[in-house]
Formats: sequence, C-alpha cells, structure tokens
Amino acid sequence: MVEKVFRGLANQSEKRPVLVILVILAITALALAGFRFIKSEYSYKAMLPKDLESVKALEEAEDIFGGTIEEQVMLEGDVLRGDVLRRVAGYKSFLRENPDVWETFVTDVVTPLDEMNLFVDAGGGNYQPTEQYLLENLDKLSDDELVAQVRLNIAAAAERARALGVPGAGIRGISQDEKALLLTARINPEKDTMDQIKLVDPFEAYTREYFGDLAGVNLYESGNASLNRDANQQTMKETRFLFALAFAFILVVLFLTFRRFSDVLLTLMVIMVTIIWVMGLSGWLGFPFTYQSTAIMPLLLGIDIAYAIHVMSRYYEERRGGNDPYASSTKAVVTTGVAVFLTAATTAFGFASFSISDMPPIVQFGILCVAGVLFSFLLSVTLLPATVVLRDRSPKAQEKWERKNRRRAEKSGATWLDQLLSRVAVLSEHHRVLVGIVTFLVLATCGILAFNISTEADLSRMMKGDTPSMRASELINQYFGGQNIGYALVEGDILEPDNLEAMLDFENRISSTGLLDRDGNPLIERSRVMSIADVVRNVGGGAIPASKQEVISMLMKLRGNGQNSGMRLISEDGRVAMISVRVARGSQSDMENIANIMREAGREVMEENPSVRMAFSGLPILMSDLLASIVPTQLKTSGLALLLCALIVILVFKSVFLGLAATSVVFLGIALEIGALVILGWPLDFMTVMISSLVIGAGIDFGIHVTHRFREEWHGGMEVDEAIRRTVGHVGKALVAAAATTAGAFAIIALSDVTPLRRFGGITALSLTFALLASLLVLPSILAWYANLVERRGKRQVA
Repeated sequence: MVEKVFRGLANQSEKRPVLVILVILAITALALAGFRFIKSEYSYKAMLPKDLESVKALEEAEDIFGGTIEEQVMLEGDVLRGDVLRRVAGYKSFLRENPDVWETFVTDVVTPLDEMNLFVDAGGGNYQPTEQYLLENLDKLSDDELVAQVRLNIAAAAERARALGVPGAGIRGISQDEKALLLTARINPEKDTMDQIKLVDPFEAYTREYFGDLAGVNLYESGNASLNRDANQQTMKETRFLFALAFAFILVVLFLTFRRFSDVLLTLMVIMVTIIWVMGLSGWLGFPFTYQSTAIMPLLLGIDIAYAIHVMSRYYEERRGGNDPYASSTKAVVTTGVAVFLTAATTAFGFASFSISDMPPIVQFGILCVAGVLFSFLLSVTLLPATVVLRDRSPKAQEKWERKNRRRAEKSGATWLDQLLSRVAVLSEHHRVLVGIVTFLVLATCGILAFNISTEADLSRMMKGDTPSMRASELINQYFGGQNIGYALVEGDILEPDNLEAMLDFENRISSTGLLDRDGNPLIERSRVMSIADVVRNVGGGAIPASKQEVISMLMKLRGNGQNSGMRLISEDGRVAMISVRVARGSQSDMENIANIMREAGREVMEENPSVRMAFSGLPILMSDLLASIVPTQLKTSGLALLLCALIVILVFKSVFLGLAATSVVFLGIALEIGALVILGWPLDFMTVMISSLVIGAGIDFGIHVTHRFREEWHGGMEVDEAIRRTVGHVGKALVAAAATTAGAFAIIALSDVTPLRRFGGITALSLTFALLASLLVLPSILAWYANLVERRGKRQVA
C-alpha cells in the first residue's frame, strides 16, 4: 500500500514535473500570505496555560485596572527646578494632544506631583496642607514657590511615613537624594506585544521632544514595551545572523556531499520552501513568534538536508547503475522514500509529544515541527525529483552525466571516513563487554548527576544587558528600587473597615518576614507595597475610619481631583482591589520566595477573614509558575516521545527487542544531555526543556537506520561480525553526514550572544552527537549480542 502511494508520487513527479512545481508554487504563495499575520510575543503570560490562577488574575487585572504594563520615564539631574516641575505637570496634557499615542498606547500618566497638596502659611512661617491639590494652583505659583511647595510635600510625606513606622518612604517618584524623578505611563492592555513594540517608538519620540531641551537633566526610558521592542530587535537580529551562518554551513555540507552546484541549489530550494510553508502556517494558525521559534529554522535545515541527501544519493546510485533520469527518479522515491517516510513518521511523533506540555509556546513549537517534518518529507519526494528530472532529461544533460560518471568511476575508492567507520565497527564488534561496562558507568553517572540539575525561568536572560532599555531599567532600579510588580487581587466588600484592615495586615505580613535577597536587601519593603487601604489610612491620619460611610466620604473627596493615583487601586463597584508590590528582579530563588510569601500570607489572611478572597499574579508569581512547569514538561514530553517512537519502531521491525535497541540511542543521548547540563552548570530553562524531545525526534533516525541495515544483512545469511562491519560501513557514512548537518545547525545557535539560546544550541548539538556515537558504538554491540543469542538458540531467520 505504502509503496503504491510512493510510486504514484514518483510517476507524477516524473511525467508531470511542471504541474508538480506549479502546485507547489501556488501553495508557497498561500504560505507567504500568512507571513503578515505573524506577531511576536515574549511575555510570561504567553508562556503559561490560560487556566492557571496567576494568568486568570493577570487578565482580571487588565480588565478592571488596565493591567500593570508600564513605561517609565526618569529624569535625572537637577530635577527640583521650577521649569522641570512645570514640564512634568504638563506631560500628561502634552501626550493627550497626540492621538497616535494617547489612548492608543498610553491610557494614563502618574507623576509625583499628582498627590501633592497645596500648603499655606498659617502664620509665623508655619505651613499647613490644605484640601486643594498643588496641580490646581500651578498657575498661581512662581517657580520658586512651586519648588518650595514640592519640598513641603516631600517633608510631610517623610514625616507621615515615620509616624506609620515606614522609614525611608516619602513621595513616590522622587528619589531620596532628590536627584531623580520618575513618571509612569500606563499602557493599553488591549494591545498585544507586537502593537506595543510598534507604538513605543512614537511614545519615546514625543517624550524626548517634550523633555529634551531641559538643561542639566538626563532622560531615561524603560518598561514592558521598550524591553519587548529591544528583545524583538535583538532576537530577530540573532535569528537572521544565525540563519545566515547555518545557511553558509549547509552550503558547504551540500557541496562536499554532492560536488555539484545545481544539486546544492535544488536542495536549498526544498529547504527554503519548507521554511516558507512552516512560517506561513504559523501565521495562518495565529501562532506568535516566541523565543522557542528561533529553534525552528536550524532544525528544519538539518532535517531537510538529511532527507534530500537520502533521495539524491539513491537517485545517483541508480544513474550510476545505468538508468535514465525518469527511472532513477522513480526508483529513488519508491525505495528511499519508504525508508525516509518511516524516519519522518517517528520524528514527527517525537515532536508531537510537545502537544501535552503545559506551556503554549512549546505546544505550538511541536505543531510547527511536526508540520515541518511532513513538509520536508513531501517536498523531498515531489519537488526535488520533479526539478531533477527537468534538469537531467535533455540529451545534452544526459551526455554530460555520462562523462562525469566515467571520471568518478576512475577516482572511486575507500575514503578516510570509510576507513574510520571500519575501525569503529571492529571496536564495537571485538570489545562488546568493554562497551557495555562503559555505557553502564556513563548511565549511572548521569543518573546521579540528574539529582543536581537546576531550573530557571527568567525571561530577562534573553536580553543583553547593554540595550538602552536594560541600561535605563538598571538605573531606575538604583534610584527607586525594583520596578517589577507582583500583586494580589482582593475580592469582597473592599470598603468595609475590617476588609481594609485585612489588606493592611497582608501588607505588613509580606514585608516583615526578615528574608533578604541575594544583595542583602529585604525581599519586600513596606514602603513599596501600596493599596487603597494605604490611601485611606494615610488620608485618615494613620487610622482606618470606623465605618464604611466614612471611608466612602473620604474617597469622594479624593475623587474630586481626577489625578489621584490611589483611586486606580479599586474597581468602580468597590468589589475588587489591587495590592501592588514592587520588587527588584532578583535571583530565581528570590522570585520563588516572594511568590511563596505572598501566597502564604494571603492564605492566612483569608482564613482569618473569610469575607475576602485573594488571587495573585505579577512577575514573581508568573516566574514561579513557569519554573514549576519546566520539570513536568521535561518529563511528560520526553517520556511520551520515547514511548511513541519505541512503539512505532517495534511495529516496524516486528520485534520488541530490536525496537527497544533502536530507541536506546536516544535514551543514551538524553542521559548524556542531563549529565552535560549539570557538569556545565547550565539549568533546565524554557529553551533547554525542549532538547530531550528534539533529540528523540531527530536522533531516532540513527537507531532505525543501523538496526534496519543490520537486520537486512543478517537475515540475508551473513555472519554476525560481517553484518556489523557492513552495517557500520554502509550506513555510518550517511548517518555522519545527517548528524553533521543537524548537529552543526544547532551548534551555530551556540554562537549566539543570548545565554539561553547559546545553552540550547550547544546542548542540542552535543546530545545529537551523543546519539550518533551511541548508534555507531553501543547499538552494534547490542545487536551483535542479540544476534549471537538468537543463533545459539537456533531461532535465526534467513531470507
């Protein structure tokens, strides 16, 4: 049945090559149309399943409060000058005049001046605050008076903080040394990452235009959108650079393999069409371009070239045997096509294991890899033979082939690679016990090392520290502390005094643990925790009013000025509030500790006050959840991939032992991968977690080819030793070429400046190399042991 299908494909490619090419061109045009739908996404939200509590809380915060996505503008220098302060006060109005930014990108702006009150002289230089806001009286004040008013507000805020037992707190957005001033722009949460990347440039341009002429003041900008933009630019630059290197590498490999320029071009054509189809499919399916997507291109390069090498090698073998282009093409597709189909099927099933991951980008990566494998196979048995027939069918082309073939025959002989593989066969054949002992020791060592493997889920590692937004972010953190937000969403009758007290209790609990971050600073500082309960307490002179009606009256006064940021911490219906916790982006363990502290304190508060419910999200929570999903993803995907591949190979060989033997090469590859990660001190992260399934999908081919060829030689009546030699001698060369292309493409990723990409590429290349070595050294020993055992029992089957 399968052979008939391939014969039909071969006949179409042979008899109607132009039609085949036109159909493929039409599909390619459709795929290119899908490119316009490809968007980038680099957020934690995109990495996690939508039914996770932290993701649901994040979406609820976006709906109610406009989210926590921010851009920050910091002014550094002589910032407490009258002209600077007036410029700060007018920044929001300036942005409102630019519709391509306001509401489209920025929905609100918070400045340190928003909550400042007007002070008046009560006599004798005793200035007291009034209920009027400073911004309402800006036009009535000279520059010197404005500066004096700001300093009065700073002093009053510091005094309130001391009275409340929160030393170091003051006016939010003005540094303790008064050398920096921070403005925060809220970003429209309805805009996806790609829209934010596009819109942040005009926002920055307007901001620099507005503040750029202030003498003695430096301007810095950072935030979610600008960091994503820099990450996108860097990732795309890395992808283009690495793809260009991989492309050059493939050119060299193809030329060394075929020694014919047109063969190189035809194979490259298949590779490019495959990549276009996969990326087009990604666009049509609405899959975003993520960090994991960077692995697709080198993976497809390796797979495509391996399939093309098999088909082209068999085509030329038939040509050298005296067949014309038509018969050679058909024979190559019918014979090699079946074998390639089996390896493509096992590879596809290996990648299909990604579908059970809890991480959406990895699920999408798996779908695209499966599609890429199928596309690679389909094009290798249709487009490639069709174009080869068009090239070689003319009498002139056939005459040229005859001349070259005669020259090749005169130069034929064993190469250094053939000699090396023969020695490998002898080593594997004569030292089976030694190979077995070494293999066992390696597996045992890797098993012990596996208990020491670490995990990492910090997406900021994908960013270089020298990008403008990262440098600005670090400087902002130096002046104002960490600006990464974790938060609790509190549900209930928020304005009830008991519930407000419960919120304050939560804030005090999370900031009084005494735990320090890696730099020796408190994990959570009380001055950096904010909620509507803090606003009510501050306005109430350090105490929560006794009744809900008093709280409402107090907030109604605050609402009189639309610029009060405290009102953004509670929903319009008063049923949901946000407790914002700003933290530094510390180590992995720091983020886990913060998440655990918030969740544990929330559990205790809810037990004591059942009328409120809490859900948690923000950077520490999302990072902790992502970290928790890495090891399960590794175990589930690699386990399923091994199981599926083993079942397929068992069915193909109709032997449990031979199926498991063929699968053993990828098991060894995975074990050595884990060992290499621990020895190099590299963690399992959102990139390296995919390696095991990748090695299974791409490396299972090695075991299949060796086992299939050995069974063919042995069942043909050959002695075990000679069957091993012929297997390694004939199949080994093709495996080395295939492994060199696939592992080489991933090794190129190891040249990346981005740490997770470098680790991913390096370990994948090493693991594929380990799988190749296992197929040439360990697997022949297993097969020889099995064959000798069968012969001693007298159960050998001879074809």
